[in-house]
Amino acid sequence: MRRILLIIMISSQFVFLSGCWGAREIQTQTFITAIGLDYADGEFTVYIQALNFANIAKLDGDSFLQHSPVLIGEAKGKTIQSAFSKLEQNVALPLYYGHVKTILLSENVIKDQMKAVTEFIGQNSFLRYNCWLFGTEFDIKSIFRGESFLNNSSLYSVVHSPDTLNKNNFFIPILRYNKFISSYHQPVGTIIIPSLGVNNTHFAEDEKKKNVVVITGGFAVSQQQLKGWVSKEELVGLKWLSKDATNIPISLYDENVSVIVQKPKKTIKVVNGNKPSYLLIVKSDAVLTQNEDDKSIDEIKIELEKKINNDILKTIEKSEEIKADLLNLSEKTYRYHYNKWDLNTIHSIDKESIKNLQVKMHIEQNINYKR
Repeated sequence: MRRILLIIMISSQFVFLSGCWGAREIQTQTFITAIGLDYADGEFTVYIQALNFANIAKLDGDSFLQHSPVLIGEAKGKTIQSAFSKLEQNVALPLYYGHVKTILLSENVIKDQMKAVTEFIGQNSFLRYNCWLFGTEFDIKSIFRGESFLNNSSLYSVVHSPDTLNKNNFFIPILRYNKFISSYHQPVGTIIIPSLGVNNTHFAEDEKKKNVVVITGGFAVSQQQLKGWVSKEELVGLKWLSKDATNIPISLYDENVSVIVQKPKKTIKVVNGNKPSYLLIVKSDAVLTQNEDDKSIDEIKIELEKKINNDILKTIEKSEEIKADLLNLSEKTYRYHYNKWDLNTIHSIDKESIKNLQVKMHIEQNINYKR
């Protein structure tokens, strides 16, 4: 009897090890890597970007295969789901959403249709909350057609790998959807959705210019409302108050002097008054990497501190213009001093909100020449 039971148990294991029932081969599905959403004239336009995963990073001898084409799909509908349904009814291979890495929104969607977007993503079990979230003022198809270098897949571009490309060149914080949705309904502060554009002025392969996708600025969203688009130059103060900033290269004196500011540390203190104001302190070490003018360390220190001070004030001025707290100073007031002021007063940010701004840099010289 025991022998019979043992044979039955062993035989049953072969049933479960025989394979994945209903599994599809990689070549029998359309693997979507990015989704784009636009809205105009009462209709949504959905875009998908799909790549051939069988060819990505596959070696042929010692060289890469030729760059695989990018498939772009497009459909319109009264709702996001109805537009996707039209796409699904016309594909040669079934659409698979489990590999979506990026969600790209037009300005119109960010302005008027974020509720529809959050509902669609929340209801689709295949769309993950750790997708990258971007906006754009450009045509979405032009972003999805953006090129990588040296026949590499589009996966190696800012659309799909912004953390890798921006790790050592921090400027505008990149955003995952879960971070966005956790802050979207907060009563204070501003979320910056990074905006993408296409640049063809810096790189070429042979004589052909490369259409490279770049971060151009960001869409400022506060209290579930789009406050406006802000350029990279106007968001320049963000990096000095971010905990994610690492090594920040800065050029001074008409680019004849270069320094790298290392992991700036911020302190924000709330000052009492008729409305909240703030004491900001930014401290950091910096390494001098170029000094063509033979400036003294003291001169460079003064110029660097002045540059950082102006960067922060520039972003504060833009905050006042669009009525959005781009530096998220009000978050500390709301969390720790909520009973002292009402929400409208806490939201009020302008140049007068900065009671005192202190920038303290320590510069080390690190210019060595090969011998």
